[in-house]
Amino acid sequence: MIEEISGDFLQWLRGFYFVVEKGSVRRAAIAMGREQPTISRQIKCLEKELGVTLFDRSSGKMIITPEGKILQAEAVSIFEDVKRVKGEFSNQELSYRGEIVIATTHVIIDAILPPYVQNFRKLHPGVTFRFEGGMREGIYEMIESAAADFGITTFDTFSHAIAFHYLYETELALITPKNSHFFRGKFPTLRQIAKGPLILIARGGVVEPMVGARFFKERLKPNVIITHNNFVSVKEYVHRGMGIAILSAHAITPEDEQRFDVYRMDRYFPKREYGILLKKKKYLSPLVKAFIRSIKPDIDFSAADAGREKKARIPSLDEFLKSNPDIKSANAD
Repeated sequence: MIEEISGDFLQWLRGFYFVVEKGSVRRAAIAMGREQPTISRQIKCLEKELGVTLFDRSSGKMIITPEGKILQAEAVSIFEDVKRVKGEFSNQELSYRGEIVIATTHVIIDAILPPYVQNFRKLHPGVTFRFEGGMREGIYEMIESAAADFGITTFDTFSHAIAFHYLYETELALITPKNSHFFRGKFPTLRQIAKGPLILIARGGVVEPMVGARFFKERLKPNVIITHNNFVSVKEYVHRGMGIAILSAHAITPEDEQRFDVYRMDRYFPKREYGILLKKKKYLSPLVKAFIRSIKPDIDFSAADAGREKKARIPSLDEFLKSNPDIKSANAD
């Protein structure tokens, strides 16, 4: 027998979720398009309904309690179940309208996704996209909290909450100003690279820790003059002759090949695997599944909860970009 609950329970739960995600009642109200007193009342009603304290307010801030953290995880599951039920009864044709939220890096947003998004919107003009770009830890958090429909990045850790589906592997690349004096046309040694001056993507990504670990192993102290979290800006500083930079190879465009000397770094640094990240047990709408299949046609959603998919041969970046003949790669323009 189903126990009776208050009719506004889901709205109270939604208000609670946004307060946790945004960190305050004020920011939650802005995000939800509601008045602050409305959100405060929802929290109090939810606490009364459940008989627990969800936030510690003694410091003047909304600090989530252990009970609140438990409810946060449950809230995500509840809303995923609601989405699943609605999706099962929705018209399949109408489901190809709506928003797709993708958490990924700025490089993938700029260099990998444009042709897929452009092609998909030609087929389904009622679809909109929201990109949440950032560092890996932030991407993982968005996937685990179900704030994003899916993510694309590397995944060299283990999570009970995230499943990983391979897309491609790529290497790091070193760029220097065209015909520069840095290496005089010869392939650089690690010692020469360490002397720099180096311009690196800031900590929180993948490149800087990989470079730092390799230099530490070789007992080299890199001459880093600039760190930045935007790969476009890093390339601009190199173009101005201020130094050299190590980037992911998928950040290098054909135009970059013309204005930089490019050295592939697979002899010094391991290749990295990129893929689609899905939250386990998350409901994926037909719309989201259709877009993911446009990127990875062979994806097996039934195995989404298995963790890391079985590792077969992973295509190179070039092979991946050429795998869909109907999509002209942004890197091939």
